Amino acid sequence: MNIEGGGRITPEVKAEHLAFLRGGGLQVYAPLATSLALALMIIWLVVKILLFGDSVISYYTPTILHFEDLMVAGEHLQRTVETPQGELGVDNIAAQHFLHAGERLKELIFKKWPKDNIHHAMELLGEVGQVEEALSKGNLGSVQRHLSSVMPLLEQHVRQHKEELVAGKRSIKLLAMGIGMACLLIIAMGFASTLRERRNAQLCRRESEINSALTALITALDAREPYTKGHSVRVANYAVAVAKILGVDCGSCQQLYMAALLHDIGKIGVPDRVLLKEGKLSDEEFAVMRQHPVIGERLLAKVEFLAELLPSIRHHHERHDGKGYPDGLARENIPFFARCIAVADAYDAMTTNRPYRKSLTPEEAKSELLRLRGVQWSNETVDAMLTIIS
Repeated sequence: MNIEGGGRITPEVKAEHLAFLRGGGLQVYAPLATSLALALMIIWLVVKILLFGDSVISYYTPTILHFEDLMVAGEHLQRTVETPQGELGVDNIAAQHFLHAGERLKELIFKKWPKDNIHHAMELLGEVGQVEEALSKGNLGSVQRHLSSVMPLLEQHVRQHKEELVAGKRSIKLLAMGIGMACLLIIAMGFASTLRERRNAQLCRRESEINSALTALITALDAREPYTKGHSVRVANYAVAVAKILGVDCGSCQQLYMAALLHDIGKIGVPDRVLLKEGKLSDEEFAVMRQHPVIGERLLAKVEFLAELLPSIRHHHERHDGKGYPDGLARENIPFFARCIAVADAYDAMTTNRPYRKSLTPEEAKSELLRLRGVQWSNETVDAMLTIIS
């Protein structure tokens, strides 16, 4: 723990407590990761749309136009062949139209089509080649026969590419809707994040104010009991060390630290004639002093984020044998944090000067802990405290 001289709580410790009370980094990083995932998804969707747009410009549109042009040329040639006019040669207008359309289609297929798609057009190109060869020979019957094979293939290719284009358009609509939904989700997350940050800021201010108030209370207590100055901080450090030896995780140790820091806050409600009395307390005065855990619990009861700490504050003077106060709890019925605070509180009290006695040496305090091990304090907390002393 980062504690400055004089028992003051450093800003680092306050920051640790605030971070713990706000709930950690999950609330921060989960929205960030989600936003990043959505942004990557939007980029991917935009790339898909751009790629499809490029394929429409460079593949589907010219392919469909070239197929339809060849179909028109084929129909023109077919009508010409069916009209009695003697021989049909390559110089015929219909033949020129078909040959030119065929060359443009071949050039498109071999230069613009994806290589793994070219084999789908080989049958068509073969039939087109047969028509061209028949035209070069002026063989009307062969031209007509091969045209009857070319035209259905052209219709099939046009229909197939148009269906692919329509399916692609549907996909683009879905992709665009996906982008819109992702953008709306990001906007909603941003709005929610803004609200959460505003709430967190309000919570931070509230917690800061509460921590300032609690620090002021502890300072006021130290001012009333100058001989115990720094006692709360030392007890907090001892209690956390005991808990760590017993395997408590860091998050829980932060809770314990705060509870130990506030364990004697109820002494603010104890009259000076009792709290500052030099010498042994009477039975009546001791009964008043025994109320300080209850007073401390009552003082902090309305502080919502300290609710889990109240049992530790109320029961830090319970004894293992059930003869403690205020409720006479025994053994495992005493909250674990309260047991850690009890042994830490006792050791610090024994090793500091009090108006009614001088402090014990660490060895003398160690002997006292061993003597009352399993009587006033639990075995495991005493053993951990002895480890710290050693």
